[in-house]
Amino acid sequence: MDAAIDAGITFFDTADVYGGPQSPDMKQGYGVSEQTVGRWLQRSGRRDDIVLATKVYQPMGLGPNDRRLSAYHIRRACEASLRRLQTDHIVLYQMHHVDRATPWEEIWQAMEQLVREGKITYVGSSNFAGWDVALAQSAASARHFLGLISEQSLYNLAVRAVEQELVPALRTSASG
Repeated sequence: MDAAIDAGITFFDTADVYGGPQSPDMKQGYGVSEQTVGRWLQRSGRRDDIVLATKVYQPMGLGPNDRRLSAYHIRRACEASLRRLQTDHIVLYQMHHVDRATPWEEIWQAMEQLVREGKITYVGSSNFAGWDVALAQSAASARHFLGLISEQSLYNLAVRAVEQELVPALRTSASG
């Protein structure tokens, strides 16, 4: 990570679930990646040199409140991420997947609280469809909240599906 900063890289992205076994039917994550970044942050003293991003959604425990995007889980997951990362704030807190079972009003209430408390600065999404971005932004706008500032999607020369729906939705959301 020191070499990355020395090369001009300042965006560091992880997720609470990264590290340890990963499978579609996993029961829980282990926070290994965040712990690794946290140890580096403490050792290096370079926290203010980077934009730190992490994600919430995947199961981090075996209970029903240890996953997805309920306000309860978002707040608890953020606190746990901050402990593992050994920092007091996350610049970009991303929803790793859309949670169609939790109302946007509940999700935004939790995110607004984290912003007010200074624990996060911005909210992003990952693996959202264009329709989900539009719904999220509409609900955020109704609350006079900034909403999503980024979307992280699978995109490369072989996988370009985001160009069909997601990119046009993002352009509309950004201009509206």
